[in-house]
Amino acid sequence: MWSILTEPSHASSAASLDAGEAIRRSAANIPGYGQTDVFYPESFGGTWKVTRNVKFNGSATTLSLQYSMRFIQSIENGAVVADRGYNQAALERAIFAAVKGSDQAASTDAVRSYEWVPSNPNDLRIVFSDGTKKEIKVTKRATERTSDTVSASEFQRVTQEDEQRGIPVISARRVISKWKTVDASALEAIEIVYDMGGGDPLAGASSQSSTMLSKSKLLLVR
Repeated sequence: MWSILTEPSHASSAASLDAGEAIRRSAANIPGYGQTDVFYPESFGGTWKVTRNVKFNGSATTLSLQYSMRFIQSIENGAVVADRGYNQAALERAIFAAVKGSDQAASTDAVRSYEWVPSNPNDLRIVFSDGTKKEIKVTKRATERTSDTVSASEFQRVTQEDEQRGIPVISARRVISKWKTVDASALEAIEIVYDMGGGDPLAGASSQSSTMLSKSKLLLVR
């Protein structure tokens, strides 16, 4: 049974690692597995106001979304991580408001709950107001960090289950992002999402080539 979380609490980075996290950190040294999460400079920490301009494949229209995003303390000294549960829920609400043309109250209710903890960053689960469930699982990642940029490539398996039909739909996608510090009060990012043409990102080569689903430009301000 999924637990119901709205504003999850987060343990301090100084806390000792649990067994699962210790295994994940050890596995990060295995070729092809990648880092346990995407780590950002401490200056990213806190809550930001986001403007995301996103263009979906096959559409000439750019959708502008406004929502909040936050970064929290990580297990690594001098770094923070994205609060994936909070950020995904906020994005889903913003998309719902833009597509449905709903007011703030209706969009807030679009997401019933989410489940995510920083000690297990690769698993995120969301329950929508209509009972639909979405699970996003990161299966592989690569990251690169310079003095003022953070780049990441993540392969994800997305499972969505309609409460009425009860038949899960599984897809695979790749999310490529690059973040840049503008100044102390602003960040910029580019994010491109690809459909990898199958339900298992690690299943190997497929006859179906990847397709770009969306391209977003993000501006974050305090």
